[in-house]
Amino acid sequence: MIFRAVPAVILLFILSCSPKYRIEKIYHPPTDRECVNKCQKEFEQCGNTCQKNYNDCLKESINKAKKIYSLIEKDYNLKLNKYYREYELYQKRLNDYKKEIQQLKDDYRFYEKICAKYKDKEACYKKEKIKKQIKYYQSNKPSPPVKPPEVSFENILKKEREICSCDCGCKEIYDACYQSCGGRVEIQRICVENCD
Repeated sequence: MIFRAVPAVILLFILSCSPKYRIEKIYHPPTDRECVNKCQKEFEQCGNTCQKNYNDCLKESINKAKKIYSLIEKDYNLKLNKYYREYELYQKRLNDYKKEIQQLKDDYRFYEKICAKYKDKEACYKKEKIKKQIKYYQSNKPSPPVKPPEVSFENILKKEREICSCDCGCKEIYDACYQSCGGRVEIQRICVENCD
């Protein structure tokens, strides 16, 4: 067991000592500054539009979630009413089951005494028959109905909001525009921790 843990510890040690990197973009400016200014304006416009669309999506997600919740809640209430009816029936069956099995156990004890005391064949036969009935009843005990899971507006809203995105690719559009102006975008991997 110890030998299995040793490679895992060594691997963990190596990984904890390995260098950590950060990706950075270095922009080499073009000669045409006016073109870059146009790219910057387009980038800001893209960001503003993106943020507005994201905010609108978040607002709309509340309305969508309310509609979905309303439909699911109606269905849940129907299922819940059905569950309560089934549960009442289950309670009745369970009470009948308990009475029946108690009666069988009482009869079993009665015939068991007579069978042991008098070696009466009829009593011994009935005792065995009742024993089988008890086993059958115990394996067929009524089971309760399953309660439907509760509906959560927060969960529905969370799912609707996951659809909204504030990533519109503005940075990529800016980089393409920057390069079309004659600039150069260089991607560098910079070590930030455990560097040699």
